[in-house]
Amino acid sequence: MATSKSGFTIVELLIVVVVIAILAAISVVAYTNIQTRAQASAIASELRATEKAFNAYKATTGVSSWWFESDASLTGGNVNISGIISNNAEFRSFLQKPPTTTGLGTTASWAYDNDGDTYNGCSNSTQGVNIYLSNVTNLSTAQAVDDAMDDGNLSCGKMRVYGGNLLLYSLSNQR
Repeated sequence: MATSKSGFTIVELLIVVVVIAILAAISVVAYTNIQTRAQASAIASELRATEKAFNAYKATTGVSSWWFESDASLTGGNVNISGIISNNAEFRSFLQKPPTTTGLGTTASWAYDNDGDTYNGCSNSTQGVNIYLSNVTNLSTAQAVDDAMDDGNLSCGKMRVYGGNLLLYSLSNQR
């Protein structure tokens, strides 16, 4: 009398393991893309809020042109956005914290720039008022931010990369 053994063969088990591995790989890639888009969305939202705060401060104080970063009445001698916020109570009423840097791969904080620098890009050079981050290493997140709020081109527009690792966000093209 023959007895039958029931169970899975090694080939069937290998097929199941391969299918599970493929599904896991697809899930990890999808999660990473979702995480990058979420970080980019948060950064874009905070950059827009920062731009609105600077414009509201300018309008409220009645200045006729953008201030230079050496203007002690604005910066208190510190051009970092966090320094501007902490040293200027009137500005702090418009902006409580600097934009996030999460996902951009930098330890630097956002800084204000209006000292006559010229940044070349697109078909002409831009001289204006910017906030910027130095040492940006994750350009894929920077690209996602640019896609969300600008022209999708990191070499020109309102958001651009200069010198390979300096991320600029233009507050105004006029000094």
